[in-house]
Amino acid sequence: MHPILYTFHNVPWFGDVPIRSFGVMVMLGVVAGTWWLAGALRALGVQDKDAVGDLVTLAIITGFLGARWTYLAIHPEAWHGPLSLIALWEGGIVSYGGFFGGAIGSWWFARKRRIPVPRLGDAMMPALFLGQIFGRIGCFLVGDDYGRPTDLPWAVTFPNPKPPGSLIPDELAGVPLHPAQLYLSLMNLVIFLVLARVFWRRRYDGQVLWLTMVLYGIGRFLVEFTRGDDEARGFFGALSTAQWISIATVALGLLVRAKLPHTPVAPVRPAPSPAPAPRGAPHGRGAA
Repeated sequence: MHPILYTFHNVPWFGDVPIRSFGVMVMLGVVAGTWWLAGALRALGVQDKDAVGDLVTLAIITGFLGARWTYLAIHPEAWHGPLSLIALWEGGIVSYGGFFGGAIGSWWFARKRRIPVPRLGDAMMPALFLGQIFGRIGCFLVGDDYGRPTDLPWAVTFPNPKPPGSLIPDELAGVPLHPAQLYLSLMNLVIFLVLARVFWRRRYDGQVLWLTMVLYGIGRFLVEFTRGDDEARGFFGALSTAQWISIATVALGLLVRAKLPHTPVAPVRPAPSPAPAPRGAPHGRGAA
């Protein structure tokens, strides 16, 4: 566990500024996901050089807001006034809310750029799960989304005493736990590999989109049984909030599959990055 990688001391106006491992891993995830998305959009014929940056920025903003607002809906006691709606620095976000919030932002982008929503979704889903691989490792490094106690041989034990910035409860420090964060990271890796393969071989717009909903819903439902942060997740009956949302997500994915027109499309091929013009090439008037 390494919650804080480095601390810059006595920074003017800010004091001590810690570099947190979770933030670093999230940024790596954004970079990896953006790289995938750029290639996927080029392969689909979207050549606007600003499209990727605009889409990623919008999806991040709406995604974090969705994650925060979903947390507040599950934990109304965290509401301390309108500022709570954007108080990401307080912690308290829900990944499912982030997915659906990001989906709303992406839908708006698709409508504005006149890109079919199912087609854009096909390009975005592998990028999302590539980024999530890194994000869940970040959860592991800070002890967030921890698992239940277990005696399995691959159990992980977080240090006791806890290092600064650790999110493991005091009573679970030094206790063997399910590495639920790594389960989620591995699940995201498998889903990414499946989605990437399907993307390059897809037969119709939306094929990757509905498959994502089904795979993630099933995987998340199962991993939830190993989670130990029950108070943070919220429960309705015998299932966690995420498990109920997982059931709804699978059902929605199957509904999307049934409603899609399944109009055949040619398999996409990786598009090369734009090559720079060679030195000495003619420019301006008279160029061929």
